[in-house]
Amino acid sequence: MHPKWILRNRNLDYDRITKKYNIDPLVAKVIRNRDIETDEDFDMFLNGTVSSCHDPLLLCGMDEGTDLMLSKLREGKKIRVIGDYDVDGVTAAFILTKGLGAAGADVNYRIPHRIIDGYGMNVRLIKEAFDDGVDTIITCDNGIAAFDAVEEAKKLGMTVIVTDHHEPKERRVMADVVIDQKLEISEYPYMDICGATIAFKFIKLLYRKLGLVLDEELYIPFVGIATVCDVMKLQDESRIYVKEAMRLLPETKNIGLQALLRATGREGKKVSCSNLGFIIGPCINSAGRLESAEQSVELFLSEDMDEAMKIASHLVELNESRKGVCEEGMKNAIEMLEAGDGFEEEKVIVVYIPGLHESLAGIVAAKLKEKYYRPAIVFTDSTTDDKIYKGSARGIDGYNLAAELEKLSSLLVKSGGHKKAAGLSILKENLEMFRIAINENADIAEEDLVPKYIIDAKVPMSYFNLQNVEQLESLEPCGEGNESPVFADAGLRVTRAEIKGKNRNCLWLFTEDRNGARYRMLTFDVNGVLNDIKGWFGEPEYDKILSGAANSVVLNIAYHPEINEYMGEKSVQFMIDSVQKCE
Repeated sequence: MHPKWILRNRNLDYDRITKKYNIDPLVAKVIRNRDIETDEDFDMFLNGTVSSCHDPLLLCGMDEGTDLMLSKLREGKKIRVIGDYDVDGVTAAFILTKGLGAAGADVNYRIPHRIIDGYGMNVRLIKEAFDDGVDTIITCDNGIAAFDAVEEAKKLGMTVIVTDHHEPKERRVMADVVIDQKLEISEYPYMDICGATIAFKFIKLLYRKLGLVLDEELYIPFVGIATVCDVMKLQDESRIYVKEAMRLLPETKNIGLQALLRATGREGKKVSCSNLGFIIGPCINSAGRLESAEQSVELFLSEDMDEAMKIASHLVELNESRKGVCEEGMKNAIEMLEAGDGFEEEKVIVVYIPGLHESLAGIVAAKLKEKYYRPAIVFTDSTTDDKIYKGSARGIDGYNLAAELEKLSSLLVKSGGHKKAAGLSILKENLEMFRIAINENADIAEEDLVPKYIIDAKVPMSYFNLQNVEQLESLEPCGEGNESPVFADAGLRVTRAEIKGKNRNCLWLFTEDRNGARYRMLTFDVNGVLNDIKGWFGEPEYDKILSGAANSVVLNIAYHPEINEYMGEKSVQFMIDSVQKCE
């Protein structure tokens, strides 16, 4: 499906901003397009460092929480960290466990099991902690909605400190202290921080009160990894932590991270934001998806390289296994969907995939959503109850998954989540009824079923030079909330196309603009671009561009420039992001 191109346009006094910060006007426009508006925000974006990040004391409950922990440390009380099984929960649990332990605490940790426990702290984990003689529970990346578990802990006389970054419920959890930037009474300057960030700030303030020096460079890589993998907006202090994490990771002092970089082939190499999100993060996640997330915490707490390499190698193997299972699940889902009658008419995808591990349903749902650009709900067999299917859902803009599932709660055993992602379970006999009902109720406009492709500006390629492209590259790390800049040029005539590469996975398009200037543009989406050209212009014209003959192929091309360095020489190279037929 071809996306609809949308040109961003934000108002700003660009002349003043470009002069004040000595940046190219196009760079200023890209930053403004990320909803950066005030001079203070521009300065944070362009010049912010770790010292610019917000003081932990600004977090509601942080002063009280660290004071309470100080008293527990001085009394020698037994402390248990309870995290979560995703990357954010694992890294936050490491930060608290390592930080508290190094400060002299009697501390250990638990991570809920995805299948046995489900998300977050529960009553079982509280009873286990009590039986183990634990006095104080501190959560990370969970706890804001752990009403029953906290109530049980308080009945048993335990102390509970909740650190979380999720939206609080209308009912307040009755912990001794709650630390969450999204509390109603909070005045924290930036909302998009992850659980690992709050855990890091907790340890940072605790050490300040203890008069200890915190080795921040040991912990910041974990904050950066969690920020990317938990899909926080890469702005304000979250962007700074990721940027600093990328700088520090190649020389990390943490043996577990060293082992993971070696096991994934990134040892001694520059680490990108993409590496964090698509290589490092999935390996950390794989333990929680297929086995126990506590393996990942053990990796980062390890002081022995041989032991760490065993765990890291196992996590890489688990992730490869996960990818294979997901690919098979995706293949089966496509076959079942496209073989069914009326699938094209349904606005919400609902599919049951037998044999798929329930922890992978969300990944397959996300892939189906991307392929068909429709909300997707994937069900599979429950490992704990043979009467139900477990499901995971992923949504699109303009469709509130959580609200729509709530409307059909009478057909579901359980559901919960957000606008774009949710989990649910259903009695097996209700599945078909649910599929029909959710589609009948689907109030999705046709335009919402067309993916959007955001263009920062319409700019001729002739505008770019080494200096302004280097300024654009300084806007890294790019990701959620700070997407890589994309530009567009219209009416480009394709003079020829060449397929290159050992695996024929590179396509060079040689183009000419309306002023006669010529450019060579690269894409790795060889089949996608060539098939589009063939479909739009016909096979004869397609053959002509491959032979370099005169042709009528004219495209609008969305692209981004980058610096290419070859044999010490730098040049501007243009990468194709999307193409349209020029009407």
